[in-house]
Amino acid sequence: MAETIVMKVEVIARETIKPSSPTPHHLRSFKLSLTDQTIPLMHIPLVYFYSTTCIEGGGERGENGGVDAERSQHLKKSLSETLTRFYPVSGRVRDHLSIDCNDEGVDFLEARVNCPISEVLERPRNEMMKHFVPTQPTMELLVKAPLLLVQANFFPCGGMALGICISHKIADAASYCEFVKAWAGTAFGSPSAVLPDFTSASTRFPPIDHPKLTMLTNFCKQTRNVVTSMFVFEASKIAELKAKAASMSMQCPTRFEVVTAFLWKCTILASRSRSGSPQPSVLMGGINMRPRLVPPFPHHSFGNVLGLLRVVVEEHEIDLSNLVCRIRKGIEESSSSSSNSNSNGASKEVGNWQIKMDEMVLYTVSSWCGFPLYEADFGWGKPTWVSPGFCITPNCIALTDTKEGGGIEAHISLIEEDMALLHCHRELLAFANLNPSRAGPGLKQAQRRL
Repeated sequence: MAETIVMKVEVIARETIKPSSPTPHHLRSFKLSLTDQTIPLMHIPLVYFYSTTCIEGGGERGENGGVDAERSQHLKKSLSETLTRFYPVSGRVRDHLSIDCNDEGVDFLEARVNCPISEVLERPRNEMMKHFVPTQPTMELLVKAPLLLVQANFFPCGGMALGICISHKIADAASYCEFVKAWAGTAFGSPSAVLPDFTSASTRFPPIDHPKLTMLTNFCKQTRNVVTSMFVFEASKIAELKAKAASMSMQCPTRFEVVTAFLWKCTILASRSRSGSPQPSVLMGGINMRPRLVPPFPHHSFGNVLGLLRVVVEEHEIDLSNLVCRIRKGIEESSSSSSNSNSNGASKEVGNWQIKMDEMVLYTVSSWCGFPLYEADFGWGKPTWVSPGFCITPNCIALTDTKEGGGIEAHISLIEEDMALLHCHRELLAFANLNPSRAGPGLKQAQRRL
């Protein structure tokens, strides 16, 4: 029987990376939008895994790090050049209205992992992910913390995991992916000619000085016994779910709608089974508004250009078809309210919803589906797997595309008792695979040859 290797990740270097050129004086202030103001002050983690089959020349280490040192230097140099174009990222939060673009820089860590990358990809466990990203700042330090944290993790087999955390205060999923795309393009030698748009969001949704719009900075509370599991829905199973959920009022549900509705239903049932007391629940999540606004925003508009999905259901309303219809209606209402939003209405609405949420069980969903996560090629191939990191908040669902396309990976965070029930949920396991290998074909054979 093969010996189980205990994974260890040791940080061996830490550096501050600043823009390659100073930010001009007239660009030293980045105005937050109204939506930015309502976003919790937290960092969004992603981990990009690059296996040895993706990296030319493998990863033999010399006395001074060899290939690892070259990759690290390549990443730091291209990051510095990218920060010149994305100048707010290397600044600091000034107050609830703006970012001081002072070129203080971002954190870049290098770490060494003691096991092959196949050990992680063959048996993915979400609790591992926290080791591949920089330590998250505490609530007391968040205001002064860098807005970008990077950790390059080098495996002895030549594989690498690149952990990236961007402050949600300045970036949503679309902005996040636009930054990584620009960084990877610069590293690859083909930087994008498109410059990010830093003014559209705050011009269309100007910030206001209202205390209720900043209360959500304490929205994410740590819970000790939260665990995360990955459920993978193949394209064929999603097609079955769509057929199961279709109704006269909803004939063509989207992948997002049907998978989100199905998971919400399963988690509600798990919670009810544990507690024995039915409660109304609310599903909340951000909707990318760039293509939905009139006129549409450019896809490279930086910031949080989001509408807020909110769906409230009672315990007796969790039929799959009904949940899909309610989510579709919530998306439509989110698009309408965002297009017609105003500052006074928004501040009143936030205050009212904070009161209502105390009476409900809150579930949140974030979707990376449709974003080019697997296009991040820094010069050694596209990633083998991209993981949304880890979560310390219960009742959270993060969705990403499978690398093959068409399928969806769902990373679900629940309290331990609810997760144990979800692992035994027969209907869920009939449609999704629990924590399957993410190594991809041929990885183990390639590693054995090294």
